[in-house]
Amino acid sequence: MMVGKFKIDRWAAPFLLIAIVAITVRVVAFSPFAIHHPDEALQYLDQAHRLAFGTGLVPWEYRAGMRSWLVPLLLAGPMALGKMLAPGSLLYLVLARTTAALLAFAPVIAAWAIGGRFSRPHALVAMAVIAIWYESVYFSVHVLTEPLAVAAFLSGVALAPAGASRGRLIAGGALLMLAAILRIQYAPAIGAFALVAFGLRWRDWLWLAVGGVLVAVASSAVDLVMAQWPFAWAWANIQQNVVANKAAEFGEFGIDAYNQMLWLHWQVAMVPILLCAMLGARRSPALAVTALVNLVVHLAIGHKEYRFILLTSEITILLAAIGSVDFAERLRGKVSFRTLIAAILAVWAISSAALAVSDTADLGWRRFESGNRLAREAAVRRVCGVALVNENYWATGGQTYLDRIPLYYIFDRDLATERRQFAAGAQAYDSVITTPGRASIPAGYRQVECSGRGDEHLCLFVRGGGCRRDAGADAQSMQRVMEANDR
Repeated sequence: MMVGKFKIDRWAAPFLLIAIVAITVRVVAFSPFAIHHPDEALQYLDQAHRLAFGTGLVPWEYRAGMRSWLVPLLLAGPMALGKMLAPGSLLYLVLARTTAALLAFAPVIAAWAIGGRFSRPHALVAMAVIAIWYESVYFSVHVLTEPLAVAAFLSGVALAPAGASRGRLIAGGALLMLAAILRIQYAPAIGAFALVAFGLRWRDWLWLAVGGVLVAVASSAVDLVMAQWPFAWAWANIQQNVVANKAAEFGEFGIDAYNQMLWLHWQVAMVPILLCAMLGARRSPALAVTALVNLVVHLAIGHKEYRFILLTSEITILLAAIGSVDFAERLRGKVSFRTLIAAILAVWAISSAALAVSDTADLGWRRFESGNRLAREAAVRRVCGVALVNENYWATGGQTYLDRIPLYYIFDRDLATERRQFAAGAQAYDSVITTPGRASIPAGYRQVECSGRGDEHLCLFVRGGGCRRDAGADAQSMQRVMEANDR
């Protein structure tokens, strides 16, 4: 189609429509307060806040030097810009989280490119499925290394097929290396992908290596600037989680755990998804191998969380989308192909929507919002100190929502112990975040705001009179408590 002097591809309209839908559902899913896991707050947002503004908790992973600073550095700039543009607002946090979400949007575009290697219907369905699949939407609006690594990996796959130009191979190698740095546990799977996808194409390997080395050098420079030896964090990670088995403190699960998790999140849709993924795997054996190797690697690790295998689940959904078009092609002639594609998209959309609202498959669309909202409310009220009484020491998101307001921790124990802790540091804070009706709260506090439901139902209590720090209160500072308890 010609518009003036410009030729418009007839597939441009569906591409743009899918992109708009993808953006819309992610805007709906986005919340500046919701976090999927404490790591999101303490490992990334709080560290970016520490870089940008000088305040933030230092969790044990950073004290042990087992984290790269790439993600916090990425977010610190947008945070500083937000504070400069709108002091006193949440813009600093919105810009930081939006930056991560924009990067994590890349698989939607990459799916079009990957599917387009086979046909335009493959491109259309692959992009549409990644655009609307509820897990893809959910994880893309959270600040975690898994979705960022998946975005870098699939972008690299899309940019650099075997035999691509030198520039595309360099860019692809850079993105594959970035994915491995963002999530070091994905490195074996990424290596397996490269071996299958590029085989003995030595020219391809040369330019991939150039891109990879460039990113490795940049990452090493970041390490040096942050007073670390290059990639020392990767070795420290192995020492802590493999040799010392530190991760076991957070729970270990059997070899069937991921199978159970996948069934929980996909339910009966798991059967057609896997069948279609097997069809799609014939189109891209390298992606199928990547998904399998990543799963095997994570099966060998005792501590298991569903987000850890996001690379596997995302690739499986992508391959299933491609395979569903192959299935439709087998029925071509019996039913209109357009009708079949429309039906396939409808089935994907209905399945995604049903799982998104399912209590069983629920990922937690507004998970852990309550403590973060109340921390923000405390900051708006300009309190001079906050005490948290909750079994989850990360319930307020560290310093991210409190900004420079000192944070203290009261152990959630028996009434007498809590009262002794309050008595020891009562003058250091003028607000408390805890469950409603807690008897240990000192006299003079009034309830001003509550948020959340069930186990996440928390309230903010405040008093007048200002704050005065002393040695007893310092022992209750969140940082001191975390260090004393190796957290």
